[in-house]
Amino acid sequence: MVTTATQTATKPLPLTDELRQKTKGLHGKTDRLVSLGLFAVLDYQIYRQILLGFYYVFKTFEEEYDRHLKISTIDSQKQKWPAHPWVEHTYSPDLRRTEAFEADLAYFYGPDWKDHVQPSKQVQEYMDHIRDIAKRQPEKLIAYPATLYLGLFFGGQITRSKIIKSTHFFPSPPAKKLGGENDDGIAIFTFRDTTTSTTGSGTTGAEGSKGKKMDPNKVKSTLKDRLNSIPEMNLAEGVPETKLTTEGREAIAEEAREIFVRNMDLMTSVEGVSRVWTRWIFQFVIFVAVGLALFQILFRSSTIPSEPLVI
Repeated sequence: MVTTATQTATKPLPLTDELRQKTKGLHGKTDRLVSLGLFAVLDYQIYRQILLGFYYVFKTFEEEYDRHLKISTIDSQKQKWPAHPWVEHTYSPDLRRTEAFEADLAYFYGPDWKDHVQPSKQVQEYMDHIRDIAKRQPEKLIAYPATLYLGLFFGGQITRSKIIKSTHFFPSPPAKKLGGENDDGIAIFTFRDTTTSTTGSGTTGAEGSKGKKMDPNKVKSTLKDRLNSIPEMNLAEGVPETKLTTEGREAIAEEAREIFVRNMDLMTSVEGVSRVWTRWIFQFVIFVAVGLALFQILFRSSTIPSEPLVI
């Protein structure tokens, strides 16, 4: 019995489970923001600002991934470093979202959107932070696919459904329609096989030029398998943890917490969100007040004794 207890106590959690456990409180706060409608707000002009903020975030960490994998130079120095093995292990071209964000932003802002936008102060600080850890602690980059990509598979798919269905709460720009075969306005939620992105082999049309749509559940499962099989971090049962393993997992968990905090700041700092938040609270208070009033009326009418019948 003692042996079993010891084995259970030392059995390492998969990295994705450990990160979810260590960000549980922050994860819940982010989920509540989404469920309260900040991703499916009353007009696309607010949504596209949130989309723009996350575009810069995804673009920055994907650039840092590419930089490590291509063995780049360190700024002004002429030194080179090899790809970090953990970063290399979690990379997959099919996960890239930069181009999908750009397609969605062109849909909401227009084809010349890059000439009219720039990152906010909070977003610029977020980008600088990502570049800094990529230089000093590249293992922390693992936290980004483990939170942002997986976020697109969980809350992102729910958001996608709300955006498409709740058109009266989320109007499209004039003369445009969300979705369709080209994923207009919702490309970031659609994953495609990059190996089939050419128009050859009898494949034609928009579907062929973009690549075949992939099952998001399969893509999610593949990503989790990659994250949970990083060498020297996801040890088999009975194998003792090393200092590298312990410190590496904690560094990634620390960065995951940082990501959730910065994501919430990004969403709540967008212009117009506070107005939507205030309006939602006001409507909620009115709803509760009306409900209580109806309850009191019904309750009183059911408890008032009827007068005796006088003949």
